[in-house]
Amino acid sequence: MANLVQWILEVAEGEPVLGVVIGEMGWGDYGSENVPNYEQIPKGKVLPWEEAKGWLDYEFGEGYGAPGCNAVYVWTTTKVIAITQCDGATSPFCVPRNPVDIMPSMPGTGL
Repeated sequence: MANLVQWILEVAEGEPVLGVVIGEMGWGDYGSENVPNYEQIPKGKVLPWEEAKGWLDYEFGEGYGAPGCNAVYVWTTTKVIAITQCDGATSPFCVPRNPVDIMPSMPGTGL
């Protein structure tokens, strides 16, 4: 089982979370019955981390099948964190927040 808050904190690597936008489940609302208080989550609005983490602190299966968590955009000082799904497996990824010399990767390919 995975936890969305833990994923975000791991990818943030100690950077403060500056803001979060919470979306649907990746396939619309499919699977939302497994997310606590899904209907009350303020979707599509920038939230401070202290508020957002209360909505995102739940366990879900990240294995194959429909996404078990909300889509998110998370901003830190140097990164934008989001969720991807490849062949049914769900995982976090990030891109630089600002232009920087870096070798791009392609989420979902393992590169």
